[in-house]
Amino acid sequence: MRGLYGNIPLGAIMKAIRDGSVRLNGAKISPSYRFAEGDLVTTPWTSNDRTPGISSYTSCEKSLESEKIATLYRSGDLWCVDKPAGLLCQPDRAGGDSLITRAWSELRWNRNDFRPALIGRLDRNVSGVVAIALNAPTLRMLSALTRDGHIKKIYRAVVLGKTPPDGEISISLYKDERRNLVRPAGRDQPGMDALTRYRTILRSETYSLVELELVTGRPHQARVHMSSIGFPIKGDFKYGDRRSGDVTGAPLCLHAFSLIFPDAPGLPDEIRGLAVVSPMPPEFFSLAKLGNAT
Repeated sequence: MRGLYGNIPLGAIMKAIRDGSVRLNGAKISPSYRFAEGDLVTTPWTSNDRTPGISSYTSCEKSLESEKIATLYRSGDLWCVDKPAGLLCQPDRAGGDSLITRAWSELRWNRNDFRPALIGRLDRNVSGVVAIALNAPTLRMLSALTRDGHIKKIYRAVVLGKTPPDGEISISLYKDERRNLVRPAGRDQPGMDALTRYRTILRSETYSLVELELVTGRPHQARVHMSSIGFPIKGDFKYGDRRSGDVTGAPLCLHAFSLIFPDAPGLPDEIRGLAVVSPMPPEFFSLAKLGNAT
């Protein structure tokens, strides 16, 4: 089941199976059932006028793989693209779909001495701007600038609760490799320094739209930091969103809004000081009942 709906949180899938919202050939399904060719599956995440089976899902996956990457900026050195939520940055298996493999395909890349490479990555369910270096010198320079914290990364997120006008979160993070979870570091744990600055853009009675500057780029930093101060990101069932569990399959409302490159010596002239922006997904506003923001 997880393989069919990789963009849906595991907790939401298990809840839907337990309450009978997922049906196999019209009947309730066991979590341990292995799908067979011809099985018809009804889920809360598919339209009411179509009941997909394994074969129809496979054709849908192939159509997604054929979608072109949306370009936000492109030069001979750098390609900034708009990653959709649900797409991996790197393939998780041989021949698997991902942002970078789509990029190689669109570029019809056949050189063996270098392949375009990502400058930083986003989690599968995070949308927004991702940079791809198109030659080795640009890759080396941008990788060094990223490592030293000189490329500014701005995210936008819908969080639960009414956030203060602005704030700063400096909480060290610890990654539990066994459980694949990140959490605030304890006294006896080797924590990684992490700093997030935020400001509130819009608020409703239940939600806030915040802008986040990730001064450090730790795994799951925005998600864990916002949850640790009592404002989990909407749709983040892994790190604290328990209140919107009634919205089965709710998206993770976290978006990589902009990348701002420094005016650093050695960078190509067209990249120095460049700011690349990815428009906010409109569904963020409707899901949180927020007005539009610029």
